[in-house]
Amino acid sequence: MMKIIENFLEDDFFKSLKHLVMYDEFPWFKRKTMVNGTSDNLGYFTHSFFNNNNINSDYHIKYISPILKKLEAKAIIEVRANLSPSSFYGENACAFHIDNSYQSKTAILYLNTCDGGTEFKINGEIKFVKADENKIVIFDSNIYHRGTKSIDQDFRYIINFNYF
Repeated sequence: MMKIIENFLEDDFFKSLKHLVMYDEFPWFKRKTMVNGTSDNLGYFTHSFFNNNNINSDYHIKYISPILKKLEAKAIIEVRANLSPSSFYGENACAFHIDNSYQSKTAILYLNTCDGGTEFKINGEIKFVKADENKIVIFDSNIYHRGTKSIDQDFRYIINFNYF
């Protein structure tokens, strides 16, 4: 199902991670669309920490490994930071989608507080989780969800974890 944890990370560690991703000259790479097969937005920026069985970032060991340990992850599928500029989207940042069709977990760690967040389709109903800094939402990867754009902030920052 779904689990929401406020103040997930120790305060100093979270502030250091947030500073790294949001304020330093953090390397971002543009993707053409939020959801493969769609073209209803201008894309987003991402930083891959881990994908295709490879560590892709010098920041993985210091910042991502401790979070994966706290999540009790047994194996990593993918971990990436997402930067979603509000001006890139219409009403929603992306279409409803699932991260994986097989049994795995997704965790979304919100790095900044904004009026955007994530909508989930559960049993035919929409559940909204607002983006609040240092909040994490953990759910089965085959639950349909989508990001919603922020109106009160220019950007929404998250780290997305897919794991077993």
